[in-house]
Amino acid sequence: MMLDYLTPLLSSPWLYVIVFAAVAIDGFIPVLPVDVAVIGLGALSATGSPNLVALAAVVVAGGIAGDRVSYLLGRKAGGRITDGKLAVVKKKAERALMRYGGVVILVGRFLPYGRTATALTAGSMSVPLGRFRLFTALASVAWAVYAIGLGRLGGATFAGSPLLGAGCAMAFGAILTSGFALAGKWRGTATNQRAVTGTASPDPRPGGRSSRR
Repeated sequence: MMLDYLTPLLSSPWLYVIVFAAVAIDGFIPVLPVDVAVIGLGALSATGSPNLVALAAVVVAGGIAGDRVSYLLGRKAGGRITDGKLAVVKKKAERALMRYGGVVILVGRFLPYGRTATALTAGSMSVPLGRFRLFTALASVAWAVYAIGLGRLGGATFAGSPLLGAGCAMAFGAILTSGFALAGKWRGTATNQRAVTGTASPDPRPGGRSSRR
């Protein structure tokens, strides 16, 4: 059984070091499928390995550490990010942080590139470090509960086949992540359309012209 080959790694203390490092690095280099991996490990934790509490602790700690690095990078070089997907998300994060404040850090954790963009932007906008720490801690806890909880749900549903439970939970997590991304994109498009409509609104006075110059 494949699970038998994975048991030594799942029972090893090095697993927690790897998870911590992966979650932390994902905060400033978002190229690893960390969310899918954590969901899968959450499902396998239903078997007793990895340990649920230890897994949750390293996921939260890695989240806080990675966000702190991204924040410091934003303080030093945030203005240099002008190209690519991250630059686009960063601009959205700037507008959102100005409007909604630290709550954006919490929401951004669940969006593709959102974690990195909000932390970099918070640094470049010199958001007070104490306030940033508070919201990034809340975001890390919320994301750990979501990812590990989703995995545990899959593991409990397919208790007789842990790997099947892990696979189903990871697939569902990927679907949810795509849904979050589409919802964010749709909302951004709707906001832009409202802005354009408001800018081009007609003058209500008789014989008035469009308010756009």
